[in-house]
Amino acid sequence: MPDTWTKSLLAYRYPVDLRKFEDAGKYPGWFTFNSQVDDRESTMEFKAHFRRHASEAIEPWLEVVYWKIYSQPTPRRDNATGRMAAHFRDHAITPQSLWDACNRYIANPTRRHFESIRTLLGLASKSIAVAATFPAFLRPDLFPMVDTRVAKWVGHSMGVHNDADPSGPQLTRPHFVDSKQSVLTMNDFPFVESWVRWCRHTARKLTAPTRCGNGCVQCLGWTT
Repeated sequence: MPDTWTKSLLAYRYPVDLRKFEDAGKYPGWFTFNSQVDDRESTMEFKAHFRRHASEAIEPWLEVVYWKIYSQPTPRRDNATGRMAAHFRDHAITPQSLWDACNRYIANPTRRHFESIRTLLGLASKSIAVAATFPAFLRPDLFPMVDTRVAKWVGHSMGVHNDADPSGPQLTRPHFVDSKQSVLTMNDFPFVESWVRWCRHTARKLTAPTRCGNGCVQCLGWTT
C-alpha cells in the first residue's frame, strides 16, 4: 500500500498560471506563479511562498484564492478573486487578521474558528473549500486539502477504508454527495473534521518505519 500512495503523491498535477488573472497588473510583483511545468515541486514552492509572505501582505491570500478556483471558467475565477479583493479593501481586512484567524483554527479546529476565517474572507455563501485551503497551506502536515473531488472519493470509498481500519478514525459521509449542492457547505463540516482526522491517522501509518523483506528499516516520510 505505501508504494501505491507514494506513486499517487508523485503523480500529483495541478497546472496553474496566476499571470492569467485579469487584474494581475494591479499587483506588481505578485500573481507571477506558473506551474505549467506540471510538477509537484512547483506547487510546494507556491505554498512556501504563501507562508513566507501571508502575515505581512494581502496579495498572497488573493493568489491562493485564484489558485484554488483556477479550474473554474475564466470569468468566474476572475470575478470571485476580484470580489474578495474588494471585500478586503472595503472592510480593511489585514493580512495579520487573516493569519491570526487561521492559526486559531489550526490550534483549535472548531466550527466557530472556521467560521471566523469564512467571515474575514467575506464568503457570502456557506461554502467550505476556499476557506479550508488556507489552513492546508499554512500547516500541510496537519490539514489536507478538501474539495468536491475529495468528497466524491470519500463517498465512494469510505466503506472500504473504514472497514480496513475499524479502530482508527472513521470517515463521515459528506452531505454533498447526497444533495443537489454544487459545492461543499457548512453542512459538510462534520465530514471535513473526519477527513482531517483520517488523513492524519493514515499519514502516520504511511510514514511509520517499516521492515522490508531483507530486514532493513525504511522510512517512507515525505514533505507535503
